Amino acid sequence: MEFKNEWKKTRSGFAHITKLFNKGNLLVEVKCNYLNRTWESYRFQSSMKQAVHVAIENEISVEKTERGIKRLTKKLREEIVNESKLIQQLKEVQKSL
Repeated sequence: MEFKNEWKKTRSGFAHITKLFNKGNLLVEVKCNYLNRTWESYRFQSSMKQAVHVAIENEISVEKTERGIKRLTKKLREEIVNESKLIQQLKEVQKSL
């Protein structure tokens, strides 16, 4: 897993933009807008956490579609999470953030 972070000015503050890659493939790109300074332990922490969260939810959604699941129950969600190697990797990254 690789994060690429950048920031840019916005009209009323600034934004952190994080791209999350897995083996060179873009998984997700997120943007967090701020009006004032952030209260993170380190730079880009919030946007990196958000990127991992969105990537996990996207992977669950893909699995749901592939399996033809119309209503995702807690049990089915846990099953998808436990069977997916990518989600397990993302969970490990999430713990380290």
